[in-house]
Amino acid sequence: MKAEIITYETKNLTNTQRSILSKRIFGFRDRTKGSKYIYQRKGILAPLIHIVITNKTFVVATKHAKQIKKIIKGLGADVKSWKIDINYKKLEKRYG
Repeated sequence: MKAEIITYETKNLTNTQRSILSKRIFGFRDRTKGSKYIYQRKGILAPLIHIVITNKTFVVATKHAKQIKKIIKGLGADVKSWKIDINYKKLEKRYG
């Protein structure tokens, strides 16, 4: 199956911008009323089957890569990607 390895650099971003980018990609836990209520906020990778390699590198199906790269670039990070063929059963079942 066709996939892409996507990696990004945050060296030009402030700590606040890095935090926003990470939350947007991977999601986060939102706590309210002194941690009485906890909500899981989903990131852009949540509905997609993906493989996280490191905290700034992951693999997604090629058809979703363009949208993800656009979001990451829009938040100010430098993005690099490589096209690969992968034999990963979960990705193949979903995206064939």
